[in-house]
Amino acid sequence: SYMCGIVGGIGEIKGDAKFILELISHRGPDSSGYYAQQNFFLGHTRLAIQDLSENGNQPMFSTDNRYVIIFNGEIYNHHEIRAEFKEEFNFRSSGDTETVLNAYIKYGISFLNKLNGIFAFAIYDKKEDEILIVRDQFGVKPLYIYQDDDVLLFGSEIKTFLPSTINKELSPAAFTNYLEFLWSPGELTPFAYVKKLLPGHYLKFKLSDYKKAKSVKYYQWIVPEKSTDIPENTLVDILEEKLLKAVDRQMLSDVPVGFFLSGGLDSSLLVAMARKLYPDRKLMCFTIDVGNWGTGIEDFADDLKYAKKVAETLHVDLKIIKADIDIVQMFDKMIWHLDEPQADAAPLNVLNIAQLARENGIKVLIGGAG
Repeated sequence: SYMCGIVGGIGEIKGDAKFILELISHRGPDSSGYYAQQNFFLGHTRLAIQDLSENGNQPMFSTDNRYVIIFNGEIYNHHEIRAEFKEEFNFRSSGDTETVLNAYIKYGISFLNKLNGIFAFAIYDKKEDEILIVRDQFGVKPLYIYQDDDVLLFGSEIKTFLPSTINKELSPAAFTNYLEFLWSPGELTPFAYVKKLLPGHYLKFKLSDYKKAKSVKYYQWIVPEKSTDIPENTLVDILEEKLLKAVDRQMLSDVPVGFFLSGGLDSSLLVAMARKLYPDRKLMCFTIDVGNWGTGIEDFADDLKYAKKVAETLHVDLKIIKADIDIVQMFDKMIWHLDEPQADAAPLNVLNIAQLARENGIKVLIGGAG
């Protein structure tokens, strides 16, 4: 999972930018920075994955200093996009953030249709005094917006809004969602004035008009109207080719990449594809030994034996962590990190696996969720 965190605010902001950034320092422990002017700031915390040098730090500025970007995510096809216009720009880094910034400068808003990846970002144009705030096509990356008559705030986590003087009125409709679906689909959150920017949407507005900012849809997945006439075995080959390409793109990183390996179908398939793509590379996988923990909880079958079998068959290193988690002790920490209510105990195990991975020098984990 690629982290980093972004925050921003326009209007009569009461919170201190540096303190707001500290609230999401866990998203990006490698560096942090902010850009501020009167009644406006952009902030970023960085988990360095591509171009580990200081050239990749954010906020990042265009060479003429007109544009500023804060970016969370990864663009899997950024090398192909960069190749289209690399002669026209003086690139100072090898990372995807600068590719996104320069693609916007060259193509304008239409560049969003070129992006294959997961992302939440904001670009500020000083000359036009205009800001663009974007969330990826399927909403993989979180992005929350707070709006009232005094301010517009945005960020990777709701907690970044709390130091400001915001209206904390609750949303009964959202709580109905949480109780009925165990999560809140769409834009509603526990707070009436905090909305999730919907997948495939952006906000673009002049800072002087921030009170009128409205989201615009730029992407809609089109469901085919009729079934295809292509033979099944050909479809299987096409699907495998696309999955292999996706796995290869996910492994684009300047730091070691590891895998969640539960022993289930999804994660096992991804590890098998990584092994097929890279027969000689050392692959490190992580799994959980639930033992008696979570007995009776849905999705907590003990699949350890399957994970071991996959690791043995594919010749990958498997690190096993015991799921001896004290839920009562960890509960507050989990709620703090999740921001929204949710009904799954799995994040506790994910947290432990992530800590074990980090201890083994792994900063990126690929998993089969979704």
